[in-house]
Amino acid sequence: MDLIGRLYESGEGEAYRLGMRVEEHHTNRIGQCHGAVLAALADVHLLRVIALTTKPRLTLVTVHLGLDYLSPAPLGSWMEGRGRIDRMGRSLCHSSGMIYADGKPVLRAAGVFQIISADRLK
Repeated sequence: MDLIGRLYESGEGEAYRLGMRVEEHHTNRIGQCHGAVLAALADVHLLRVIALTTKPRLTLVTVHLGLDYLSPAPLGSWMEGRGRIDRMGRSLCHSSGMIYADGKPVLRAAGVFQIISADRLK
């Protein structure tokens, strides 16, 4: 995520928000945010919605990420992820959410994440 640039965070759990401004290096040749940047933002956001629910925070890895691209996110727009935890098991967690650009939905995402931190498995 360091290569993407500055990310902004607030809240925790289902109130967690992850945001960023679409800059020129995020765009494709038609001036819209590249789908891979949207996918990375969704992946990190959905994982952190779950990870930040416990202290110490969970360590997770992505098992599956499903994406539906809904509309473009133009250069200069503010993108923000909003999501929820759908299910938490002993070893797998499910979350889903949306990425918005200036308040308009641009990506719907659902993920499955494996818990790998030993503290959670006790």
